[in-house]
Amino acid sequence: METGVKLNVTKTIRSSKSGMLLPREGTLVSVTENLGRTLLLVEFEGGQYEYLFEYEVEFENGNRSRQKYGAGANAHI
Repeated sequence: METGVKLNVTKTIRSSKSGMLLPREGTLVSVTENLGRTLLLVEFEGGQYEYLFEYEVEFENGNRSRQKYGAGANAHI
């Protein structure tokens, strides 16, 4: 994943900081691995930054994130 890429949020997400609903469009700022999860730092209009999970976004070129997530023992499929 390249920084600066435009992306769309695939579901309604409420900001943990402000409590407001996040806009649908944002820009990828950075990618971080934490406890086996991929977190994306996304900048939204107005300078708002939020961390999102990789499966919550879709890149503007139409590609979803590179990993699919399941449940149970094989959480990463």
